[in-house]
Amino acid sequence: MDDAAELTAAVPIRPAVDAQGMFESIEWLASDERQGRYTLDGPQIEAAASWISQRYEQLGLEPVDGATSMRLGYRLRTKVEAGEHQELTVQRKGKPVELGAEQFTPRGEGVSGAAAGEVVFVGYGLSWTREAPLEPVEGGSAATINHYDDLAGQDLTGKIALVLAQAPNTPDLMALFGAMQKLAEDFEAAAAPLREADATAKLTKLHTKVRQDLVDLVEPFVNTKDLGDSYWKVADPKASLDLMALASVFMAQNGDRPQFDLRAISMSSKASQLAAAGAVGVIFVQGPRSFVGKQARDADLLPGVGDEGGGPQSNRGVLPDPAPIPVVQLRWKQADKLFSIGGKSLSKVQAAIDADYQPRSLALGVTAQLKTELVDDGLEVPNVLAQLKGETDEVVMIGAHFDHIGTDELGSCRAIVRKDDRDAICNGADDNASGTAMLLELARAYKQAGITPQRTIVFAHFSGEELGLLGSHAMIEASPFDQGQVVAMVNLDMVGRLGPRGLAIGGLGSSDDWMPLLDELGNYGMEILYEGSTTTRSDHAWWFRRQIPVLFFFTGMHGDYHRAGDEIDEINIEGLGTIGQLVSDVIWELAGGRAITWAEPKQGDGIGRGLPGSDPTTVLRRVDVHGNMIEAEAEPDAD
Repeated sequence: MDDAAELTAAVPIRPAVDAQGMFESIEWLASDERQGRYTLDGPQIEAAASWISQRYEQLGLEPVDGATSMRLGYRLRTKVEAGEHQELTVQRKGKPVELGAEQFTPRGEGVSGAAAGEVVFVGYGLSWTREAPLEPVEGGSAATINHYDDLAGQDLTGKIALVLAQAPNTPDLMALFGAMQKLAEDFEAAAAPLREADATAKLTKLHTKVRQDLVDLVEPFVNTKDLGDSYWKVADPKASLDLMALASVFMAQNGDRPQFDLRAISMSSKASQLAAAGAVGVIFVQGPRSFVGKQARDADLLPGVGDEGGGPQSNRGVLPDPAPIPVVQLRWKQADKLFSIGGKSLSKVQAAIDADYQPRSLALGVTAQLKTELVDDGLEVPNVLAQLKGETDEVVMIGAHFDHIGTDELGSCRAIVRKDDRDAICNGADDNASGTAMLLELARAYKQAGITPQRTIVFAHFSGEELGLLGSHAMIEASPFDQGQVVAMVNLDMVGRLGPRGLAIGGLGSSDDWMPLLDELGNYGMEILYEGSTTTRSDHAWWFRRQIPVLFFFTGMHGDYHRAGDEIDEINIEGLGTIGQLVSDVIWELAGGRAITWAEPKQGDGIGRGLPGSDPTTVLRRVDVHGNMIEAEAEPDAD
């Protein structure tokens, strides 16, 4: 054998991916016929799952060990309604005050039942500790708060907990996101004729106005002072409005504030935690500072019994398992009249907590009785798992969610109107038909290579991601195979719009072996941001929490995120192929036995709310298309 032949033999064969094949899969998944692949649209999510399963069957892949089918169902609690009998009575100054149906509602975060006891105010019902304590500054500020705990020192045994929804300085984030989308839509409607008329001065004025409107919208919750030219400068008056980029300026301004775990903010998590602490019942109140806009605050409307309350990833029609105690929600105006917290109304106490992040938890010296009656129902929905069997039981898992947000009638899609054309289907070409298609293409490439990998490769397609990572959570909690055999989990979410900002790869802090592997493979002619931390906002978070190394591939936020504009015509086919080849080579190395071990995350490299690049302090490096280092800066983010 000559030298050239020996060199060729020493180079491992890496299967090649087909970009056009991926695009064709995206076309099917993101067509109008799929109706936005909403998890709670039974026929459509089942059709998508069946199509994915059939693709794997045609390739000759198998169900994972321990399963008889590639489709693995899990049950969602989808509906809860109030029964006939509801009661809330507060004993105030020795007299019972009975509340009516217009003043409180039972909540699906609890169960049918009755409870009575002393009322204890527990603030937002949250606890938080900064990973690396900051030195306090003179006078103190929210930025130097290192610890917050509403339950510290409070005995809840046999008590009724009175608790605020959301978190300090945190609005109803779904309402905020909807209001921001409305700003963008109104801007575009006003800007379109001005662009045609080449009215540059009026366009500049319109850009400035919408920036001020955004400030007015978020001012109750974040510091909007000293935003600087990066926010106010209008570089191109004819450009579309990038609200995500503008919002990233606010995030940078408030990066040192306490950042509460997204899961802990939800009413379900709070109710379960309070029950575990001994509470026999919970009264929730959405304080006035948690509403978006004066109109909503003044209306003080009660949500539906099953409307998920709190948390930016509200489940939108899906309820988690209830806490084992009755739970109700009371209007804040009524709570102000009923309860005195250290001589102050609940709304004033909320404002005080938001101002200095100091808990005001207190037993109130009054008692309450509550009774709820609930009727609930559920729905079984699918995940899809297939495997390419390896020589050993060790598993490399690669995942992507295949659901999206449906239509404006069934789902949470906001319709958009372009001239006379109304689009009410959120097809989710990038989010996440792109990741789904890439998984299918990798399976094809690996199977047709005809090489049995050393480690088994599991291809995991999750539903319910858009409802709060529900499918991946259900899968890892009731896995048909031993999760202890998983050596690494690689997640693909929104990998279809490679653009000037390049590719982001997150989760590198979960193993010291990631960066050497990626350095060895190179950047494939792409600008790449290498992120140390792991985001809570996609499916790989569950594996990180089990101390399994994770990687997250992501091409960034864009103006069509969760909108009807996320269509196939915006997919970068060439970029899809380049990213797919990099991902393929990473997986192939791992499947071939490459060492990969968990590393305790260093400071800043743990799990958090931000997407890759949103916090420059957790970016390990950024390289340009030639592989040269470039200075990192904050990426646009959305909450």
